[in-house]
Amino acid sequence: MLICNKLIFIELQKTGSTHIKQLLRELVGGVNDGKHNTPDARLLGCGKPFIGSVRNPWLWYLSLWSYGCQRKGELFQRLTNEKRWQRMREKGEARRAREAASGAGDDDADRRLPADWCAERAKDYWYADPDNAEAFREWIQAVLGRRALRHMLMAGYGKSPIGKAAGLMTYRYFNLFVNGTDAASPMMNNLLSLKMLDRSGCIVSHFIRNESLAPDFIRVVESCGVKLSDDQREHILSARKVNTSTRPHGPDYYYDEASIKLVARRERFIIDKFGYRDARPALATAAPVRLPAGAAAVAGKPAAQRVRKEPRVHKEHRVPRAQRAQRESAVAAV
Repeated sequence: MLICNKLIFIELQKTGSTHIKQLLRELVGGVNDGKHNTPDARLLGCGKPFIGSVRNPWLWYLSLWSYGCQRKGELFQRLTNEKRWQRMREKGEARRAREAASGAGDDDADRRLPADWCAERAKDYWYADPDNAEAFREWIQAVLGRRALRHMLMAGYGKSPIGKAAGLMTYRYFNLFVNGTDAASPMMNNLLSLKMLDRSGCIVSHFIRNESLAPDFIRVVESCGVKLSDDQREHILSARKVNTSTRPHGPDYYYDEASIKLVARRERFIIDKFGYRDARPALATAAPVRLPAGAAAVAGKPAAQRVRKEPRVHKEHRVPRAQRAQRESAVAAV
């Protein structure tokens, strides 16, 4: 969080926040108050507008994974920590024992993990190669699709009702940008409740989108009363982003249909609020065309061998041969 004279910037990781904070320091100064911290009651009552940053959720997760492939980030540290995995599995075994003793069955698929998922799997496969699309797809299924892992991903995420309704990005959004999240009731476990909580408690006046960072930055700081010269605007538009994650391919290479739908479902709040519905990655290859039975063999023949059958005419609509010949003669005469 960066506290400036006329505004306060709250950082949401992997949304260009480091770059935004650097630009703010250069242009208006400010005091750093700890990375990714939330404002206290004193700051909430100071009267300064709050600024936040957001990003296309599909790109947010890809950036988070790419950052881990560089052996960086809190999530990488958590998922490659053997002790955390051990504690998680011990708690799972204790829970299953309690359920067995009470006669309750464990039919919740997202609470059961593959036997080979562990810290070593995360280090040597999920984060080993930024060129490996299959590793990314398995990683995002683990991060977004498995309830059992939520306690490992971020402090408080596993116990929060928000974790039942949304993914890691939405959870982070609420913890940073929405006042009253800590006191969220157990009923805040669905999309409608999240939208209502955001409507009543969001403290951010202006958002900067990572996809249009420079022009959004100019618009936001000027709306907060910061006057920019032409040279300063040019500097903002030409400045290179910092602290970026790197990968050899675009999002279409990494995402498949299942992972696209998973992000769409778990990050529905972010997608709806900021209009990212049409920003999902395209599939790398088009879906194969399913031909009718027998059509594949015909399609493989040379054009000269393909016989085009005339459309079948119902018996009631057939024209008698004599009448058809009479019509043809009349047309020829014309």
